[in-house]
Amino acid sequence: MSSIGFKNSNTVVETVEIERYGGGAVVSNPSTCFSYQVEEIDYDTPRSGTQSYHGWSQYYTFADGLELLPYGIYNDIPQLLRDTIYRNPNIPGVMEKKQQLLWGQGPHLYKTVYVDGKPQREWVYDSEIESWLDDFDSKTYLEKTINDFNFMQGSFSKMINAKSSRVGKPFIHSLEHINPLWARLGRKGNSPEATHSLVSDAWSGFQPNGYRDYPLFDAKKITDNPISVNYSKLYSFATDHYAIPTILGALEWINRSTAVPLILKALSKRSMSAVFHVTSPAKFWDDKRKELQDECAAKNEPYEEKMLDEYEKILFKSIINALSGDEKAGKIWHTKNIWAPDGTNLTELGWKVTPVDQNIKDFVETQIKIADKADSAVSAAVGIHKSLGGITDAGKSDSGSEQLYAYTMFKLIGVRIPEMVVTRPVNQALKINFPKKGFQLGFYHEEAQRQEDQSSKDRVKNNV
Repeated sequence: MSSIGFKNSNTVVETVEIERYGGGAVVSNPSTCFSYQVEEIDYDTPRSGTQSYHGWSQYYTFADGLELLPYGIYNDIPQLLRDTIYRNPNIPGVMEKKQQLLWGQGPHLYKTVYVDGKPQREWVYDSEIESWLDDFDSKTYLEKTINDFNFMQGSFSKMINAKSSRVGKPFIHSLEHINPLWARLGRKGNSPEATHSLVSDAWSGFQPNGYRDYPLFDAKKITDNPISVNYSKLYSFATDHYAIPTILGALEWINRSTAVPLILKALSKRSMSAVFHVTSPAKFWDDKRKELQDECAAKNEPYEEKMLDEYEKILFKSIINALSGDEKAGKIWHTKNIWAPDGTNLTELGWKVTPVDQNIKDFVETQIKIADKADSAVSAAVGIHKSLGGITDAGKSDSGSEQLYAYTMFKLIGVRIPEMVVTRPVNQALKINFPKKGFQLGFYHEEAQRQEDQSSKDRVKNNV
């Protein structure tokens, strides 16, 4: 939350408070309150130079002889997911529960055996492999890669060769998790596929001398490079390089859900609801940012994003002055409409000020319904049942049998593919290091039972 003070004509200081959520905010002062939202206008006209929403895989920038493959139009998908999700009161907890569901009772070695023609896992212990796994703290590594997969359907890992690889004896010394915030794919020459990974030092970003490039891991060329990067991902339909996060399409719903407690907080704090909903076009802010950047360039001064924030605060003050109080009735708040091409039509990009019905009961109920709908949409995007994620309808508690059924279905269809992607780098290393043992790493899950199906001594209430 940020605030800025102004003096009115009577020299009384008025404070404008801004509580942000994604591309929106709740703006208030002692006299009024309004909700605010930046409206994105989607295009699908890449020929005119405007990128489509998922068109990032077709646009490249050169860096040190490599083509950097941006993750998102602005190369910021990991930041976008982090900033949107961790502002929400529910979604981080859902992500954590999904991580716990995949983890089960933790990673263990197994080999596949066939019983009556059906594949089954036989869990095993091997001291040599366990020692190797402990050397690079494999459990912490897997905990991080599960988290990355839940957000992004993929993860980056360094595959570090042992010194014996220099003399032609391939052996993976260790695996190291790479923060996806600072890892991107790249390619050299005319290769249609990614050939390298660019790993930033997290300070300079992907600027000259601010990153190192590593070849992507190739199981057929293990000894060629001392360090390579393994990008393990779930394939996304009709995309070239990166996985498309399944939660990406639910980000707008997450923002709506995030806004609800802020709006209700403003209602409780000021004993009022937002009397107006103000919408502005994203192009307005893009143009204003460009205008400020040009002014700074003309003055030979560095541009800082806080300059746009200060302009926004002053603009909000003018909106509040125009919208608050009966004594200001008839006052006009003037904005310009912008027209932009959208296919064969013209789309109006002007500001909108919409009065909100002041029936408080209906207003609160509507906000709660929005939050419930948002939670349902996010639950579907995350891929776990609401009862497992701890998201339940207001006033309703899911039955034990419903949770048991949801857990059983998750184990049946929701574990194997994520497990394969998360453990792929480790299992590739196991195959290289211990080819004759035929072991793999997987997550062990115990069977869940209803309390009435268990003997008395095994029930939870008798083992607390």
